[in-house]
Amino acid sequence: MPDPEQCIRDSRGRILARLCPNWLNLDEQQALEPVLAALPWQQPEVQIFGKSHPIPRQQCYLGQPGCDYRYSGLLLTPEPIPAAIDALMARLDGGFNAVLVNRYRDGRDRMGWHRDNEPELAPDLAILSLGGTRRLRLRFDPKDSQGVDLDSGSLLWLAPGVYHCLAPTAKPVPERVSLTFRRILPGFHRPCPAAGHGV
Repeated sequence: MPDPEQCIRDSRGRILARLCPNWLNLDEQQALEPVLAALPWQQPEVQIFGKSHPIPRQQCYLGQPGCDYRYSGLLLTPEPIPAAIDALMARLDGGFNAVLVNRYRDGRDRMGWHRDNEPELAPDLAILSLGGTRRLRLRFDPKDSQGVDLDSGSLLWLAPGVYHCLAPTAKPVPERVSLTFRRILPGFHRPCPAAGHGV
């Protein structure tokens, strides 16, 4: 059975996130390894001060048809959701229809401070961590951040509006994969593909 949830709070007592340390057991984690290895990983470039830079990690965006997602000037069209990951979404029971999978190959790969507040995105976010342990920092206010070590198999539910980042580390760490489950408004960026219509 998974361990009980733990609440992460800032110095004012506000809940930043809820952590389930052992949401997936070791056998379940290992069963996902070939599924993740087969994903079409990408490393797109983003514009920063007029210059193009590859993002400091690899990613793959999965989702139902019509669940396009835009961030940092990138418009992501979802790849089909593998059955094993779709089963995890159903188990979460959060109405999720998309998942952004990030691959941190070593301690140099990272994610800067941000909050997921795009207009097509519902506020509910759940992050499943697999592989090496990395520390995620969380905050509402710039001078009041808290760190949480995300072990393999842990599930983190982010509170709405929380800023978070994954800083680089000089320590040798194994590869980490995170799956951020999301609820996207279908057809926000372009009409959903028509289904069931004859010609």
